[in-house]
Amino acid sequence: MNSSRRRHPAVIHANLTPMIDVTFLLIIFFVLVAQIVEVEQVDMQLPIPEDPVSELATEDQRVVINVVPDSAHGVQEYRMGAMLFTPDAAGLSKLADQLAALYQANPDIQVNLRADQRTHYQHVEPALNAIRQAAYYVQDTSFVARVNLAVRREN
Repeated sequence: MNSSRRRHPAVIHANLTPMIDVTFLLIIFFVLVAQIVEVEQVDMQLPIPEDPVSELATEDQRVVINVVPDSAHGVQEYRMGAMLFTPDAAGLSKLADQLAALYQANPDIQVNLRADQRTHYQHVEPALNAIRQAAYYVQDTSFVARVNLAVRREN
């Protein structure tokens, strides 16, 4: 064979110029769009409803009752702030009395009942009954007790 007809290995070069051009065009596009979005945001003075159905709970309108679990998925105690209540009838009666006093002072109070996910409902129900009993002591017939039940997951 003739050496003039022999092919040499082909060398491939990557031309990155079009890719860089497209990248810069995209960057310019997104910068322009981001500025347009910022210009479209207008400061608004939203109206404040006079008698809203829902409102943010403040610290003086909220009571948190924690159901403290024991190792056997039962309840060790009920805790409301710094006060501890035993899970027997006497402790639950004291819990209802404390809640009734809070309801008398502020009928708009909201009770958050917190329990561990592993705590069985049979141990949460007595706290709900104590809340219901405390609400019963309020003399106002239009009074409605507000309770949120929060269950937290332990890892």
